[in-house]
Amino acid sequence: MLEELQSLSEAKKKQVIIIATIIIMIIVIGAWAAYFNSVIQGTAEQVADQASSTTQAAAPSVAAAPTPAPAQASGPSLWQNIENFFKGSSNYTIQPQ
Repeated sequence: MLEELQSLSEAKKKQVIIIATIIIMIIVIGAWAAYFNSVIQGTAEQVADQASSTTQAAAPSVAAAPTPAPAQASGPSLWQNIENFFKGSSNYTIQPQ
């Protein structure tokens, strides 16, 4: 097969390279899309599972319960963390809400 490719004219070699590149890129993009889709689907399933378990765990009530205020983050602010980073301080805190 390699000998056949070597014996082709330069124009045919370019066509073969272009076609092979297109086929390989389609395969790579397809694999990437399948992986990305599985990551998104897995995350969506986790959120749905958490939502259904929260709904099942909640006690039914006649009146609508007031919604709690969002939790406030504690610790240094984002700007303080950035300032510490540029000052060379390796001691900065990142805490979830």
